[in-house]
Amino acid sequence: MKNDVFFLGRQVKDYGTPRLSKRFFNKNPLKEISAARIVYSILLSSGIERFASKTVKRFIKRGKEEAKRIRRENNPETLLKMMEQHPDPLNRWLLKKKIVGFSEFAVPKIIEKLKENQDDCFAELAVDIIHKSEIDCSSQLLGILNSIKQPYTLSLVCMLLGLLGTREAIKPVWDCYYFLKEEYPEEDYEQGPLLALYEFKSRFGS
Repeated sequence: MKNDVFFLGRQVKDYGTPRLSKRFFNKNPLKEISAARIVYSILLSSGIERFASKTVKRFIKRGKEEAKRIRRENNPETLLKMMEQHPDPLNRWLLKKKIVGFSEFAVPKIIEKLKENQDDCFAELAVDIIHKSEIDCSSQLLGILNSIKQPYTLSLVCMLLGLLGTREAIKPVWDCYYFLKEEYPEEDYEQGPLLALYEFKSRFGS
């Protein structure tokens, strides 16, 4: 059954049956560098962001007061507000670690916020927190896919579904890949769903 949705005033069309074949991936290779691939690497490389932050702080003295506030804060609502305030990149690993400690409360609220989100930083923090929480929320992520307003957020949520989603997610992510590729040819938003399709291929085969 056709499953059209509206996105930023445009329609995500039905792009046919997903075919995760060798021919498809040869024709659609991943870019060596893209925003989605950087976030993907952070998700899969536990500790790299913290190590980089601690190394940089040896030479750059900034963000100390913010780090203190994050360490002292035990109200998850306040921590979620900090996510929306562009925390210093040197403190993002700390904020994510603190919020993961309140995963059961925070993750449903983060998923809901992703629908209306227009902020790249929030989207990047959100997908990493959800991934690190290890909460099975693939159905909830799939449920908001049609409601996401910003293309970069959609790109990252698709990427996350590649790591967490069931077979049911393959078709919506396939459609989002072609949609983002056609509607935003000058951007690299399609790389998020493409990374997901590579993950689906690895996990489920063709």
